Amino acid sequence: MPLLLEMSVLQYGVLLLGIVFDVVIILFITISILLIYSLLMVSVETKTFENGVLRMVGISITDCVSCIFYQSSVFVVPSLIFAYLMAIVVDYIVYHILFSTDMGIQVKIIPDSYATIQAFFVGLFIPLVSSIVPI
Repeated sequence: MPLLLEMSVLQYGVLLLGIVFDVVIILFITISILLIYSLLMVSVETKTFENGVLRMVGISITDCVSCIFYQSSVFVVPSLIFAYLMAIVVDYIVYHILFSTDMGIQVKIIPDSYATIQAFFVGLFIPLVSSIVPI
């Protein structure tokens, strides 16, 4: 019971920390959408003449749209792989600094399946959203 009373004192701090992390995640998602959007807009605007020539040659609109989706995926897929590998390295370094082996705490440094699926979903959702407007 005393442990429960001590934990109730920290309840609001944990809630506040969770809200702060959620806001930071939303900000990062918004910034990455804007960055990919600006990259795609610059690319689409500079390739206007090239796209016009391709349309005159006979390429369909769906092929033009698929080229833009492919271009956005070229930005994102290497970033996802690199970020996943860097997350494992950073987790290892942080857990190695925070926890020693004599504490008896076993920590998995590889993210679980839910975190992996969520990261890849967000990573693939961002270029999809940011490539809608340039199309």
